[in-house]
Amino acid sequence: MEKTKTTIRFLSAFDRGLVFFLRLVCTVCFILLLLLLAGNVFVRYFPVAAFYWFDEVVEWAFAWMVFFGAAALWARNEHFRLEWINEKIKGTRACHLVAAGMEVISLFFILIFFYQAMRLTLLARDWTPVFNVPRRYLYVCMPLSGIIMVAYSIRKIVMELRACGRFPNQTGRSCPAPSKGHTP
Repeated sequence: MEKTKTTIRFLSAFDRGLVFFLRLVCTVCFILLLLLLAGNVFVRYFPVAAFYWFDEVVEWAFAWMVFFGAAALWARNEHFRLEWINEKIKGTRACHLVAAGMEVISLFFILIFFYQAMRLTLLARDWTPVFNVPRRYLYVCMPLSGIIMVAYSIRKIVMELRACGRFPNQTGRSCPAPSKGHTP
């Protein structure tokens, strides 16, 4: 029993740390994009410096912000989704079954995304023109965010099936509205 509590505490701390890191990366990338774009506008009107590296940094910051942001939203169940089905059957066992089914469908597409992102990352052989770094470093955000979303989808499926009564330790929760965020 104590080992289970320790494992749960570790996983909970890991979860919080991972989401904090993902949000931190997104925030840093967003601030960097804001500063670079403002600087680029300024330099166009007052040509005091050349931003020959501008396109490359914007590409990296935008890609990392988008994909790690998607993983952070997925981890906390804060991503966009239609709620009208859940609202119609809220509080029923069917609600959890529908939520689990929708998550399985999402998992299928995320697995395809992960597979293709991993292929792209592994097959990338070119180097960036300005910083001369392997382009794989740019692409690595895609399979990483994909595997994070796969893990959280599996967790969500297990939680919904448990709530439905398919597993022991039924939580007895009613079907939550998807936009409520993370529920431990």
